[in-house]
Amino acid sequence: MVAPRLTRRPGLVYPPIAQRMRKEATVTVSVLIDENGRPAELRAAGAKAGFGMDEAAADYARGCVWAPATKEGVRVRMWYDLKVAFTLSGRG
Repeated sequence: MVAPRLTRRPGLVYPPIAQRMRKEATVTVSVLIDENGRPAELRAAGAKAGFGMDEAAADYARGCVWAPATKEGVRVRMWYDLKVAFTLSGRG
C-alpha cells in the first residue's frame, strides 16, 4: 500500500479573530482521499482549536490536491490525517 501524497496546497486563510487574539494551533483533519486524489469526506480529528481555525482547516483540506493511494498499482480510497498549522510567524 502506498499512502496518498499531497501534490498541491491551497492558500491557508488565518481566521481574523484568531489573528487578533494571537491564537496559534495545529488542527488535524482526517481526509478521505478518493481514487482521483480529491477529498471525498472530512472529519475532525483531535481537540477543537476554536476561533474559526477548525473551519479554516477544513476549507484548506477541501482545496488540497493529492496523488491517490495505491494498492498493488491500483488507485484506492484512503483516510489521511492532515495537520494544518496556524502560526502567527507565517511558517506552518
